Amino acid sequence: MTGNALLDLLILALPVLAFIWWWTGSKAHELATGFARQACKQRQLQFLDQTTALSQLKPARDIRGAFCWQRTYQFEFTDQGQYRDAATVTMHGQRLKEIQFPYSRDIDGNRIYTH
Repeated sequence: MTGNALLDLLILALPVLAFIWWWTGSKAHELATGFARQACKQRQLQFLDQTTALSQLKPARDIRGAFCWQRTYQFEFTDQGQYRDAATVTMHGQRLKEIQFPYSRDIDGNRIYTH
């Protein structure tokens, strides 16, 4: 190839690393969408647009202290069909860290904002 062993290794490694990056991100996105859909169903909300969108990516440590990527995805939902609201799903690698909704409802149906 180039005659420089280190450069040759780098040229071969970059596409492999890019594929791994894409594959793990794709899997995390798929899982986040499933978690968002499930959370909406449990709260009797309508999950809108059937997808999540990556809103933040940063390095983090998982519960065992190992390096992972923390990906935060945003999704939209509605509770009565009148308003579109946004919530987030945060993943540590392939594991769910948390789901945050902007509000919950009291027994009278009034919104109680959590943020």
